[in-house]
Amino acid sequence: MMPYYQHFGLERDPFLDTADPHFYRSTGNLAHAKNRLVQSIEQSRGLMIVVGDPGTGKTSLAGAIERELLNRDNVRLGKILDPSFAGDIEFLVTIGRAFGLAFPPRSPAALKNALKNFFYDAAVVDGATVALFIDEAQNLSDENLETLRLLLNFDVPERKLLNIVLFGQSEFRDQVNKRRNLADRVAGWIDLAALGPADTRALLAHRLARAGGGGDLSLMFAADALDLIIETSLGTPRRLLTLAHATLEEAALRGHPRALNVDAEVAIRSRGMKPTAPAPADEEREVAESAKSRRWPWLAFRFP
Repeated sequence: MMPYYQHFGLERDPFLDTADPHFYRSTGNLAHAKNRLVQSIEQSRGLMIVVGDPGTGKTSLAGAIERELLNRDNVRLGKILDPSFAGDIEFLVTIGRAFGLAFPPRSPAALKNALKNFFYDAAVVDGATVALFIDEAQNLSDENLETLRLLLNFDVPERKLLNIVLFGQSEFRDQVNKRRNLADRVAGWIDLAALGPADTRALLAHRLARAGGGGDLSLMFAADALDLIIETSLGTPRRLLTLAHATLEEAALRGHPRALNVDAEVAIRSRGMKPTAPAPADEEREVAESAKSRRWPWLAFRFP
C-alpha cells in the first residue's frame, strides 16, 4: 500500500512525531530559549530549568542545543533521557556513564569525589565547558535533586565546574520550588508556551517544504480543515503534527486531492478528541449579531 505522503507527491512523511533535525524549526519562543540556554552554558552559570506541558517542544529544543554544542571542541556534554533510579549510587554511576566514565558501584561519597575530579580536570585543566542534560526531570526523586544540588557546589571562583539543564513537565516547577535550597540555585527558568496561530501555520508549512511539498498549505489542506486542525491542537506542536498526519492519512485513504474538513473531523475524533470550531472572525460575528437582533429585537436593548 502506498504511504499516504506519496499520494500528495511528498518525498517523506512530514509529520512524524520524532525529534528529526531535518524538520526542526526554531520559532521565536524556541529561538529565544535556545539562545538563553547556550549563553548560560557558555558562561558556566550552573543550573537552568526548562518546563512545559507535554508536546511543547522540550525534547526538540534539547536536541537543537545538543547539536550546536557538539560542534564545539571545548564542550563535554552528557545526557540522561529517563532519570528513574533505584537510589543515589545508581544515579551517580549513570551521570558518570553519560560522560563516558566507567565508575564501579561505590559509596555515594566516593562517586561524588570521582565526579568532582573529572569536572575539575575537564573544566580547569582542559578548559572545557561541562554540561549535563536531563530529560523528563519531573521523574527525579528528592534524593536525586539533593544530589544535583550538591554537584552544583563544585566550582572555582570564576565558574561552575558543571552546568545542568533540566527539562521537565510543568509540574516540575512546584517540585523545585518546594526545595528552596535548590530553587535558589536556578540561574534561569524557561517556560515553553503553546504556539500562536501564525507559528502553527509556519511550522506545518516548514515541514511540508522539508518533505518536498513546497510549503503551500492550501495545496494540502482545505482552509476549513486547516483551521480545525490548528484550533484543536491548542498550539501544542506534538498534537498539531499528530492531527496533521492523521488528517492527510484519512484524505489519502478517501482519495481526496487535498484534506477536507470531513477528513480532519474523522482524524480528530479517531484520536478521542473533540473538534474545536474556529472562533468567528470579527466580520462574521457582526453579521451574526445583526441577524440575531433582527430576529429578536428585544436583544438589542441594554438595561442600565
